[in-house]
Amino acid sequence: MVRLAGIYQPSSNATHSPPTEMAFTSKTLTAFIQHIKARPDPHILDMGPVCSENINFLAQKVHQLFICDMFIRLDQKHQKGQAPGGVWQHIDYAPDTFDGILMWGLPGRLDADVVGQLGKKCHRLLKAGGLVMVCALGENKKNTRVDAFVLAGDSSISFRGQPHLDLALYTRNTRELVDSLAPLKLVQSFLFRNGLREFLFRKE
Repeated sequence: MVRLAGIYQPSSNATHSPPTEMAFTSKTLTAFIQHIKARPDPHILDMGPVCSENINFLAQKVHQLFICDMFIRLDQKHQKGQAPGGVWQHIDYAPDTFDGILMWGLPGRLDADVVGQLGKKCHRLLKAGGLVMVCALGENKKNTRVDAFVLAGDSSISFRGQPHLDLALYTRNTRELVDSLAPLKLVQSFLFRNGLREFLFRKE
């Protein structure tokens, strides 16, 4: 079952071109999927950007897939000149709901005042032993384009640009990123040649 929280359709200016860049073969995604498969009646949360490929792929792996596109939410607040802090109201699910959360590049779109709440919010939503997958651009990355991470299997991920989203990019070193996800525990991390970093966190 797929549950969509709110409105996820991009603006009329959005494009839906296929992925143009094969980014990486992800060891972290493989570990995340293996974890989900091993859980009874797994529930996962995808924080976006939403794409049909991910919905179709993930819906086959889980008992319930919840989708809350936080990138759309942040962009809406930006367009209205509102502070981003209130964005957390959109993931006000019951405690201990999820076996896994796909956060993708969300931390890089949150300013310092907001990102510090991220770990506590996810810790509340996760079941014991639940995992969070995070991707982060290199510390020297200058391109602020928002990308969707498009799944093409248990380990294959491509990029798709989201030109309808206008969000600032906040690059952080690995220690800063790990600290922002506390009290979740870092269990895996990988650095790729292009500077992309991926992380897997767990609720103890």
